[in-house]
Amino acid sequence: MMRSCIFRTKPSRRETIWGAIYLGLYILVLPLAVPLALIALFPDMNAAQINFVYFVLNFAATAVIFRKYLTQSIRDAFLAGAATFRSALLGYVASILLTGMTVSAIISVYPEFISINDDAVTTLAEQNRFLMFVGAVFLAPVTEELLFRGLVFRGIYDRSPLAAHALTMVLFSLIHVSGYVGLYEVKLLFFCFLQYLPAAFCLNFAYQQSGTIISPILMHMATNLVAFLAMR
Repeated sequence: MMRSCIFRTKPSRRETIWGAIYLGLYILVLPLAVPLALIALFPDMNAAQINFVYFVLNFAATAVIFRKYLTQSIRDAFLAGAATFRSALLGYVASILLTGMTVSAIISVYPEFISINDDAVTTLAEQNRFLMFVGAVFLAPVTEELLFRGLVFRGIYDRSPLAAHALTMVLFSLIHVSGYVGLYEVKLLFFCFLQYLPAAFCLNFAYQQSGTIISPILMHMATNLVAFLAMR
């Protein structure tokens, strides 16, 4: 039986400070600033290429900021052994079930519901499937887990597990819909926000159960991989 709340390591104070600064930029500045800068510098780049550069920049920045935490977490994953993969698998299965139930409930009250983020990724994949595959399956999960689970969830958990879960779930869900504000009606954005809450909770669960950030990273990669392969 897995033990919960046995975290093996956490970001250092230095990593936490720089990570918090980068999280603010990641949420408020970079989603608009990076595409505008790339369009100005390289006007021939298409949307998929711009998104890939965005993925790479965020991956590189978070890997550098959290390099000690990430390195130790990889060691912790080996020490945790099967628990690392078991937690990722349980979190993945729970996420699929809970998300399916949530989407079914949403459709029952809002039949016009579509997953705008999934549609956007599908459109970008039509421009360059390989770049979007690498970005969505390998790069984005590392960035998002280091920021949301490693920085926010782990940073708050010792003081308030409930607040850690709530804040991480809200931020993780918001980041997946904030880029579409003004492009879609508020009602659809709200339901898309709700769609991501179960996955956010299950990613928290995978981290909490294994004690290493590698578990939610693996779970996140698996989730994106299956979703990507399911695209037509």
